[in-house]
Amino acid sequence: MGDNMPEDEHGSALLVRGAMEHAVAELPPVHDLVPAAVVQGRRRRARVRVAVAAAVACAVGSVALGSVALPGGDGGGRTVRPAASTTPSPRTSEEPAPYRTPVHIEPTSDTEDAMAGLPAAERERQEDFQQRAAVLLDELLPDGVGLIRPVDLAVWRYQGETAGGKFTIVLSVRPAGSVPKSTRLGDTCPEDPESLKGGSCEQGTLPDGTKLAAYRLVEGSPDTMYTRVRFSYGHSDVELAVHPDEDAKASAPVTAGQLLAVVRDRRFLDLVRYADAHPMEKKQISVLGG
Repeated sequence: MGDNMPEDEHGSALLVRGAMEHAVAELPPVHDLVPAAVVQGRRRRARVRVAVAAAVACAVGSVALGSVALPGGDGGGRTVRPAASTTPSPRTSEEPAPYRTPVHIEPTSDTEDAMAGLPAAERERQEDFQQRAAVLLDELLPDGVGLIRPVDLAVWRYQGETAGGKFTIVLSVRPAGSVPKSTRLGDTCPEDPESLKGGSCEQGTLPDGTKLAAYRLVEGSPDTMYTRVRFSYGHSDVELAVHPDEDAKASAPVTAGQLLAVVRDRRFLDLVRYADAHPMEKKQISVLGG
């Protein structure tokens, strides 16, 4: 405080500073403002907006309503997952998406390529894609999958984690290669349910009419199941799958119908469209699972 300041101004400045210090002292520490609170707030606001939109639609009947843009489901490390949204709008978060620390997994063989070995620019592109994909999957998949984070081993690999298990998630958009589509993908459920050996299948279509089938199948032990859907898009084979935590004996907490709803979402297809136009994977037959 300046020595030449008049006494009355000096006293006022002290009062202001004291009030500010008192206000700051009542605030929580910065490190307590974790992404969990951010995501929880977005989740509640999204639900309120959906409820309000539904109420307005009922009230006005045939009056055309403007679309309600919901913030994307964002989250960071150790967060509560945001609620799913079916609003087909791009992510327009009110706050930037908290960074999701990737799960580190070492390659299991010398032939397994890791993202760490990519050129810096390509690795950054794939990491950015993973961050965006993890946020969207977190919003679209059921809460039971847990917080979804990228896995740093491969661009197609993610992990959902809850108190009940850790679930491997595959989002793969890979160049199709020369295998005919008719033999490459199972876009219809089998006529004989017994061929699924205790599993199930649900038929669906994409907005453009593309047929696809989502499967719920046994993986590992007879008591654990995984869920997956595959389809052709552009020049690529697309797979979205949620695998069980076999150590915890916990099946993938996603039904075939829920997976179909995810892949039909326009925001999910926007991700697929980008990956199809700008490939990040090599041509291959299978990524993980059946």
